[in-house]
Formats: sequence, C-alpha cells, structure tokens
Amino acid sequence: MPDDPTLIGATISFHTFNDDKDNDTHLTVTVRQRDDIISARVDDDFGVFHNNEDNGPFALKVINASPKSELQTGNVTLRIDPNGNDTWRFNFFLDLIFSDASHLTAQADGIDLAQDRQQQAFGIG
Repeated sequence: MPDDPTLIGATISFHTFNDDKDNDTHLTVTVRQRDDIISARVDDDFGVFHNNEDNGPFALKVINASPKSELQTGNVTLRIDPNGNDTWRFNFFLDLIFSDASHLTAQADGIDLAQDRQQQAFGIG
C-alpha cells in the first residue's frame, strides 16, 4: 500500500455578497480530521471584507501533518466572533495541499453567519 500523503499547507478564500464582515469581527477557520484532531487553523480579524469583493487566499497554520485519508472525511469550521452585531454573507473555498502535491477542497455558497449563529461546519472532500 502506498504511503498516505500528509498535509503540508492550506489556504482559504472568501467572496462576500451584500452584507460585509466588519473590520473588528474575529474569524476563526479550523480544519479537523474525522476524529476531531485539529489539522490546520487560522484566526484573525483580517479587517473589513467589503460587499461584493474577494478576500484571500489566507494561509492556515498546519498544526498536525494529518494523513489525507483522515481529512477526506474531516471538516472545516468557520466561526465569527463579532464586536457587537455583525452579519456576514459569503462563499468560501478551502484548498488543502498534501506532500504528494495532491489536493482536497471544501467549498460552500450562500453562507450567513451572525452574532446569533456564529459558526458552521462543512465536510471536506
């Protein structure tokens, strides 16, 4: 059986629709293996994400060089922590890069996060 390639890099990009992310809304992106071990993460305020604009790609820090097989059924969680009220409507594209130059991706369209629904998780595949 060939070696299972391991995670060596990850990036995430966003497209904001008609409701921007405020400059002081903190964003956390966490990639987890199927057994909930954290593989990669980034968190920052990133500044304002204006309406109808693209932001990124932003690099995630690889925490654990996870095997590709463990991430194929893993997930990515997007969480915002607004300073007060904020609603952000967006798409995202996550690209995971492995030691054999292969990729896994996750993406979703029409996401809506706000102070009363702060996070959502999506499958990787």
